[in-house]
Amino acid sequence: MKHLLALLITALFFGSSFVQAASAPPTIRVAYTSITGNRAPFWIAKEANVAVGMPALLGGDFQILAGGVAGYLSAASRGAKLLLFGTFGPTPYILFTRPEIQTVAQLKGSIIGVNRIGASDYYAVRRILQRLDLSPDRDVKIISAGSPLDRLISVEKGAIHGTLGTDMGLATNPVKVRRLVDLTQMGVEDHGSALVTTVNFARTQAATMDRFVRAFVEATALGKRDKNLAKKVYAKYLRLTDDNLLELNYKVYLLGSIPKIPTFPVDALKNVISDLAEENPKAKGINIDEVLDNSFIQRQVDNGFIDRLYR
Repeated sequence: MKHLLALLITALFFGSSFVQAASAPPTIRVAYTSITGNRAPFWIAKEANVAVGMPALLGGDFQILAGGVAGYLSAASRGAKLLLFGTFGPTPYILFTRPEIQTVAQLKGSIIGVNRIGASDYYAVRRILQRLDLSPDRDVKIISAGSPLDRLISVEKGAIHGTLGTDMGLATNPVKVRRLVDLTQMGVEDHGSALVTTVNFARTQAATMDRFVRAFVEATALGKRDKNLAKKVYAKYLRLTDDNLLELNYKVYLLGSIPKIPTFPVDALKNVISDLAEENPKAKGINIDEVLDNSFIQRQVDNGFIDRLYR
């Protein structure tokens, strides 16, 4: 997957044939770098024929890429002319702990495991601890502990006292842990995945961008309204047969983290830039106004299109 991500970033940011010729059919080629429940708008658009020309990964040129924000910003710090224009919503992080830890106060003196120091979950842990009036490093030790499954198993075995995960991760890998804190409900949002294109495509193909955004928000609205369709889509693209998992995907993503209005929060982007700058000093020079443009989505708010989808 890392090689695939690098290839897609190269094709998107630096490929000489990135933008279609003006005479070509108005097809939008969209690539995504991970398969999770928050990709539902793409799949629903395709299955429900919301918009012709929204295949996920067809090969060839890509006009829009969905993937990790940190990767985009890292490319921007090296001079890539990219533009973030939407979010898939915050990662639905939950702080899972040992069963005996029943209150936030009991986190003092504990060890919390993250993927690695400097990863997005590392900074999310630091922010939630601060929100809970706990001091990272002084009150709670944070260590690298591997993959989400490895971390959950380590919590169950007592090697660490807590970790961040998701309800979906726990459902597919059930272990005995306590669901202590919902980060989103506490106002700690990690928007790790975004919609991105090049500045050139956004500026020269504004009408195509508008069509894509309308299809994206319409598919989102359809998925939120039609649970049966959403579950069929999840069954097909996530290859799930367990109805409980299908219900959970629908609840966590379409009814939960995927927003009706997917503008990317400025504060969330500032957090990612700040986090990235600790390992990549060039990130300090990123100008938010040059890498973020919420106007394509805001236009669909201002003209009433999104509002009409939910009447």
